[in-house]
Amino acid sequence: MKKLITGFNDVFKRELGIILKDFDLIVILLLAPVLYAVFYGTIYINKSETKVSVVAVVEDNNSLTKKLLEDLNSTQLISIDEVVFDFETAKDRLYKLEAQAIIYFPENFQRDFKSGKGTDIKIYLNNTKFLSSNDINKAFNEVLGTLSAGVRLRFFQSQGYSFEQAKEMMEPIQTDVRSLFNTTESYGDFFLPGLLALILQQTLLIGLAESVSKEREEKTLHQLFFTSGKNIFSMINGKSFVYLLFFLSYALFFYSAIFDLFSINMLGSIFALALQTLIFFLTIIYLSIFVASFFERKIMSLQFFAFTSVPVFLLSGLPWPIQTMPWFVKQITMLIPTSPYFLAMQRITQMGAGLQDVIPELMHLSFLMIISFVAAIIRTKILIRKEVL
Repeated sequence: MKKLITGFNDVFKRELGIILKDFDLIVILLLAPVLYAVFYGTIYINKSETKVSVVAVVEDNNSLTKKLLEDLNSTQLISIDEVVFDFETAKDRLYKLEAQAIIYFPENFQRDFKSGKGTDIKIYLNNTKFLSSNDINKAFNEVLGTLSAGVRLRFFQSQGYSFEQAKEMMEPIQTDVRSLFNTTESYGDFFLPGLLALILQQTLLIGLAESVSKEREEKTLHQLFFTSGKNIFSMINGKSFVYLLFFLSYALFFYSAIFDLFSINMLGSIFALALQTLIFFLTIIYLSIFVASFFERKIMSLQFFAFTSVPVFLLSGLPWPIQTMPWFVKQITMLIPTSPYFLAMQRITQMGAGLQDVIPELMHLSFLMIISFVAAIIRTKILIRKEVL
């Protein structure tokens, strides 16, 4: 046991020395995580779009139209930036992306509205930007829905009904929609936690992979093996522990200071998040050792893991729900530790989940960790045997 601990400590010190002498590793492991988190996080610091540009086409310039435009402009979601009197001008603004929507008030709009005949307000949305179009649609529905409700209320009152009776008849089925999580419908609150986790994952993967492939490039695996006291367990975990300490520190910084900086919710169990993060990092570490061991040059491992960053992001379940992916793609996501971790982390931070709520994801990550650890040991033994013999 003493020999195992001594080997572990010697490998730990050796790896720490290698990192501090390698400029590439210093940049990837010590600078990149924090710089990426602050830089990419700043992009989404506003979290939600506000005052999306809209142009209004008015063929009936009257008091009702002006009141509606004022009500629309007073919402946080949209801004009536221009009022024009012909549709072609408005369409030109939309095609040039100077506006994201057109609201069209037809001729005789006020007269038809007051006579009770009914009238149409046409809304043209630029759906190529779905976030903007959703915000615009929501604002229009709220303002125009309020106007329509007022008309129905006055109609029933004119028929002799009291205010309360008219209110019930106006809306016989009342809906009570309550947002339980992300109540502000903020894209930043949804996206930022996953983005921060992805930064931790990729910098850990690339940094450790470069170190492993450097051992192969410089043919120093046998030195590492002898430093560990010829113990594979001490060799792998002594090397890994340096990276684990670094990234557990980063995780603590991210989930406290960075979350606080960008006002991201932390609603659930800290213990559950810490346990999930620990197992996630161990899985990434063992997976990185296994995969990087197939590359004999640092640049090749860097290129490979940089190339996989986008596929891993797309398969993580963050940009697109896993349940809507094709069957064979779902099976691939089961092999990527990012997928269960993102799901658990999102539920813990944004939905207030506890440890008991994320047991399936914890078991999934634990299984991947064990498989990755066994694969790393087998692969390392093969390489040591080749290099020593």
